Amino acid sequence: MTDETKAPPTARNDEDTTRLAANLYEHVRQLNHASVGPPSLTLPATAYTILGNLSAAVYGLDQLLEQINRFFLRELRADRLGHDHGEDLAAVLSRHGRALAEARPHLQALCSALSDAQSTINAVHSRPTRRGAASPAIGDKTYEADAGVRAAANDFPRPITDPTLLIPPAVSGQNAPLDNRRANTQEA
Repeated sequence: MTDETKAPPTARNDEDTTRLAANLYEHVRQLNHASVGPPSLTLPATAYTILGNLSAAVYGLDQLLEQINRFFLRELRADRLGHDHGEDLAAVLSRHGRALAEARPHLQALCSALSDAQSTINAVHSRPTRRGAASPAIGDKTYEADAGVRAAANDFPRPITDPTLLIPPAVSGQNAPLDNRRANTQEA
């Protein structure tokens, strides 16, 4: 598990920079868990915000890749790099630079796709469910078989004033006799 404390506003050393990268991974992992469904993802506005922030993050990753590439080129020129297996550093960093260059258009396409997805759902909103419509989500678990139970639970308990529970008045001028006996008792 990574350290979830807030990172400093600017990294002061390599340890802070490493912590920022670890927190990025941890936050994505937590978002994956949170976006499975209720109770952490129940509103379209939340999905809209997630997509917008992901798009912005991916946009920033493009700059990050460029800066990492520049770091290695700067360190190579300053002769501050070595290789554990004695390989030619220029060849290794050339392959590294090509790999990052290949990744950048994918990041740009992903950023654009996420932005399009966010724009597409801009007008989508939540509305209350219709009376009697059951949501199969109960707590943080979804149970298809319980959807009918959930729908029935929406109808009960009904207040005593509910017109469907009242005995309709007798058609004649006289009131119908009331049966005061209780079912399932000795008096019945």
